[in-house]
Amino acid sequence: MKFDRLELGDKLQFQPSWDLSFVIGSFLGDGSFVEDSDYHHHVKLAVRDRDFAEAFNLAVGHVLSRKTNKLTITHDLGKVYYESKYSSRPLGLFLNSNLGDLRCYADFYPTAFLKGLFSADGCAGVSNDRNRLRLQIVLGNSDLKLLELAESILRMHFDIHSNTYLGKKKGTTWKNGHKVVVLRRDSYTLRIERIRDVKLFVDKIGFAIRRKQQLAEEVLLLATTLGSSRAGVEWRSHHSRKKASRYDNFGPVE
Repeated sequence: MKFDRLELGDKLQFQPSWDLSFVIGSFLGDGSFVEDSDYHHHVKLAVRDRDFAEAFNLAVGHVLSRKTNKLTITHDLGKVYYESKYSSRPLGLFLNSNLGDLRCYADFYPTAFLKGLFSADGCAGVSNDRNRLRLQIVLGNSDLKLLELAESILRMHFDIHSNTYLGKKKGTTWKNGHKVVVLRRDSYTLRIERIRDVKLFVDKIGFAIRRKQQLAEEVLLLATTLGSSRAGVEWRSHHSRKKASRYDNFGPVE
């Protein structure tokens, strides 16, 4: 049996593995390291897509060489979330390391790291302006250094080019149900825009979330088979009556 850690007394030294790199990317996007009222420490991921939660949950179990925990279903503002939680102070401290220390693990298994990160904070962004169908891969986060790390790994390991922009400024507000959200930090957006680079991402990295991956593959197939103009007409004819969220990949979740 292969273990992803070495145990030396009370200290854990985690060894590079596909599962660990996927956990790192997922955690940096949507994870948290929390302490409960009994001073127990937990590595946690709560997301709306069950398949992503299951993938993270399974990977953490492998990293810790433990039996896979059961997911917990929670509700917030009328939305359903699937939560993976493991009690492990050493893993939490490791995942909270600075990006420089985590970079080598991402470089060992770049596909796993990027799949986790983009599944957590990315989407397949679809536009159909003037009936010209276009797909971009988009990653958003308030940590500019994290996006710069992703940009570097994409370029170094896959020759995928991307650009990072200031998305929303600190203080921007918007409504989330009945709640008003105020952005406390500047938010940045990484975009993979060239069709060659988008195709490489979808083929070589992809999303751990089926709905995101399927949308990206569907749009790419239309665009490469019919061309952007004819694909745009085809897309609009089939999706004009669907919710607008279908276009930016933040639509219905399982």
